[in-house]
Amino acid sequence: MAGVLVSASTGAMGSLLRKLGAMLTDEYKLLKNVRGDIKFLKDELEVMCAFLLKMSDEEEPDEPTKLRVTAVREMSYKIEDNIDKFMVLVEQEHGSSCSEAAHGVAKLMDKCKNLLPDIKTRRRIAKEVKDIKKEIKDVSDRFLRYKIDDSSSSMPAKDKVDPRLRAVYKDATELVGIDGPKDELVKWLNEKEGQSLKSVSIVGYGGLGKTTLANQIRVNLGATFDCGAFVSISRKPDMKAILRSILSQITKKDDACSRLDDIQLIIDKIREFLQDTSTSS
Repeated sequence: MAGVLVSASTGAMGSLLRKLGAMLTDEYKLLKNVRGDIKFLKDELEVMCAFLLKMSDEEEPDEPTKLRVTAVREMSYKIEDNIDKFMVLVEQEHGSSCSEAAHGVAKLMDKCKNLLPDIKTRRRIAKEVKDIKKEIKDVSDRFLRYKIDDSSSSMPAKDKVDPRLRAVYKDATELVGIDGPKDELVKWLNEKEGQSLKSVSIVGYGGLGKTTLANQIRVNLGATFDCGAFVSISRKPDMKAILRSILSQITKKDDACSRLDDIQLIIDKIREFLQDTSTSS
């Protein structure tokens, strides 16, 4: 699950893992079983973090994967809220001390009174951690019950169509609220300051309409340029095919471009065409 939200989630988890690590130190005198549960949460969160990082590379995740990411992210937020609360409670108990003016029996009574809430706090932490631990297992079991084997797909991997390619031909009217972002990006790209090369990044989860939005901007601005190209680049790009596509789009000569097999030659032809276009315009 690509995008800013996933990155933010993994960043938050890094902070949470440090907090959990701190709770395992001797400073926090937790009950033995609570220490084990905290260790479980720490190990579980490390796996969650790895999962979210892996999903951040997914360009078009399916619906079950989106649900999984949402569940993991929300669970991490819930755990962090509870851990913050635990740390405050424990530090309050550690910071409490008897009145320096107390002596003899009165001092002993104060110590006993301070001991009781300390035990109550530890037991409360134990219960809260167990509840979180149970919820993590429940979420995991729920997804396992409805797990769909990737191998069950009837379409061979080599025949699958790049979802971004479908998005290029997607009707923009199917997307709600696309006009606002499109107009704003077009305005940025049309600003005359410096007349330098500009680049704009559109980020977000797969399926939000990033490719469709980019294509609409290309259509909107196309008339203001002498030539242009629109290409889709995967994580393992075929550079020869991409360069051929660029050359074909800017020169409008499909047949000639398809016969070119040397990458450096294709690059040279793209550069030559752009230089000629710049000189003649």
